[in-house]
Amino acid sequence: MSTARLFTGWATALTVAAGLLATTGTAVAEPVRGAAHASAAVGDAWWPPQPPSTLVIDTAGTAIGREDYVEGTVSLDGTTHETEVRGRGNSTWTWPKKPYKLKLAEDAALLGTREYDEWVLLAGYADRSALRTAAAFTLARQTRLLWTPRFRFVDVVINGTSQGLYMLTEQVEEGNGRVELPEDGHLLEINKRYLRDDEPGFRTGRGTAVAFKDPDEVTRAQRRRVRGAVTRFEKVLYGKDFADPETGYAAYIDTKLLIDWYLVEELFGNQDSNFQSSVNFTWSPGKRFEFGPVWDFDISAGTRWRAQSQPDVWHTRVGDHWIARMLEDPKFSARVKRRWAGLRPTVDRLIAQIPGAAAPLAASAAVDWQQWHTSGDLAWTVHGPTYDAEVAHVASWLRRRAEWLSSNEARLSLTRITTRERDRTVYVPVELQDAASSPVTIDFATVSGTASGGADFVDATGQLTFAAGQQVRYIPVRILPDTATEGREAFEVHLQGASGAVMGSPRVAKVVIEPSD
Repeated sequence: MSTARLFTGWATALTVAAGLLATTGTAVAEPVRGAAHASAAVGDAWWPPQPPSTLVIDTAGTAIGREDYVEGTVSLDGTTHETEVRGRGNSTWTWPKKPYKLKLAEDAALLGTREYDEWVLLAGYADRSALRTAAAFTLARQTRLLWTPRFRFVDVVINGTSQGLYMLTEQVEEGNGRVELPEDGHLLEINKRYLRDDEPGFRTGRGTAVAFKDPDEVTRAQRRRVRGAVTRFEKVLYGKDFADPETGYAAYIDTKLLIDWYLVEELFGNQDSNFQSSVNFTWSPGKRFEFGPVWDFDISAGTRWRAQSQPDVWHTRVGDHWIARMLEDPKFSARVKRRWAGLRPTVDRLIAQIPGAAAPLAASAAVDWQQWHTSGDLAWTVHGPTYDAEVAHVASWLRRRAEWLSSNEARLSLTRITTRERDRTVYVPVELQDAASSPVTIDFATVSGTASGGADFVDATGQLTFAAGQQVRYIPVRILPDTATEGREAFEVHLQGASGAVMGSPRVAKVVIEPSD
């Protein structure tokens, strides 16, 4: 596509945006600013998006690859900067539309007022709306997370050829005004593909894959120190007393930051957020682990790898990883739900702004899609026949998911219960986040362990019903007496489903029968 055609598309975008503003008066809402980022400088590019500017990269015809930087210039807002540029990403680099990283010769403020040398151009090839990452960043900006990359949209031209619509954003890196760390601090990423991505890292004894992001050249002592910290944390997290408020997991990880990171990821159903990759966190000796920043939401909000996702199923919490384990603590699970209730008004405002936020991008996004998707590839990312239909899908999907996440939630109140054989009946408590406003039914079943159903306890499969106004009920399980001398035995009670509420966590309780008495 020629540069002239790019400029035509940009001009059209301006015209469309201006027309929408003139006819509706409210197509683009006021910028959203979060309390956690209230110090952001005036003029920082943010939300809602402005019409894309043109960003021109010139490498004198030298092809840009992923491994090595090539020298060139980048021009934006009437200013030209010397730069090095290379491709970035892993699976995204294999797609026709490529993402890039810029490394300027001198620090410059390509957006906002802070000057840096490293910047990223996200291609958004799998996101026809072009808004998923921008919307997620905007929400994260209004949480307690310490830093979220700023962004703006640009139409990119490389060596005279249009590349389409990109999101120019800050590099996730250590630095003043970005990820701020002490001298001995580390920016880390949980990334199961770190070996394939050629990043320094390690796997813990439990299989957690941790990659070093900053510093990117890691000494043996640094690797040993970080691995030791993660291993100590996991030993506590998966230990018997993991939920102890003084000595359990909360002594090792900032739970407020973790909860906010989790809720942004779970709301969007972000593809890799269940500890596959792009799970960023920091650690410094003597400090707790801190989650964030969020990153990369192009496959989210109804899109999953080679599939489409529904808004009423869990995603980020699914699996054998840190968050899933912490949600086995009923108090932590309740905190997550309460925090979500506090964020819900912010989420609703953001979702309401999505159609207006799309207006300034509409023309450029249409040209981009026509340029890169004429073959009909990535059909699993398409939710409608037009750009407007995709934007409407994103807003509708997020709206339905927010409603689902706000549903009353059922969980076990205890995950370990000790009983004596002579007590004859053990009562397993089940709670709702809020008292039932209408009947709620919970399906449950017992599962044999070292204690056997029919010999040590009565197998139970059934339903527990909460009447309106009830918040806690109990599953009774009969313990069977015997004359044989036995040691400690155990079985489990599983919550299997709910009607009238969302099935939350924890949903498995271990019942320990003390030695025969």
